[in-house]
Amino acid sequence: MVSKDLQLFNLVNKLTQKKFGRFKKIYEGDSKKFLNKINRDYKESGKFPAHVLKQIKKIDKRKYDSAVCVLRGALPYALLFEAYGWKIHYVICGRRNEKVAESKEQLRFNKSVDKTLRQIAGKKVLLLENNSLKGITPYRTALELKKAFKIKKPDLFLDYFVPELSWAKHILRFEKNRKIKNAFGKIFVASRLKVSKREREQLVQEFLEKLL
Repeated sequence: MVSKDLQLFNLVNKLTQKKFGRFKKIYEGDSKKFLNKINRDYKESGKFPAHVLKQIKKIDKRKYDSAVCVLRGALPYALLFEAYGWKIHYVICGRRNEKVAESKEQLRFNKSVDKTLRQIAGKKVLLLENNSLKGITPYRTALELKKAFKIKKPDLFLDYFVPELSWAKHILRFEKNRKIKNAFGKIFVASRLKVSKREREQLVQEFLEKLL
């Protein structure tokens, strides 16, 4: 019998791949291929990341007009937010290849992929990103939204800060970079939440029902 966790992994992946089809043409020719980051990071464990589900429930969506998904990495997370009643808009910001970008200027940014994005002008929004090492992708997005739509300081959702990496010891990490952190209001880091066994079972069941 397929576990509830595996059912949720499979359902989120199915919906993610379907949604990505809307943006697929834009990424043709990129050497960096699209991955469902939830599956990549957690499926082998057999346990769906219930801390993500708990964080989504803990954020008071009444304080926000909507959420802005930073494509591509945040896409499966955006679907979970949407299932919980959030209105989602989309922007593209990120690398074209596997190389680590040295600055925000090296990132591709495109706000024309979603015609509804203009609705956020002057509103309170939550940026959605999957994880971050240097913080330059959400930072570039925040600056662009401020310039185009007068979004002063969006709050930010992350699954996790990228952990210490031997090859990246010289890099100023997001969580230690005051300039980048100051571009945001609150930063919600889901991985910091603890979830009991009973609670995680309830969360997985609840989101399964919302997505079906």
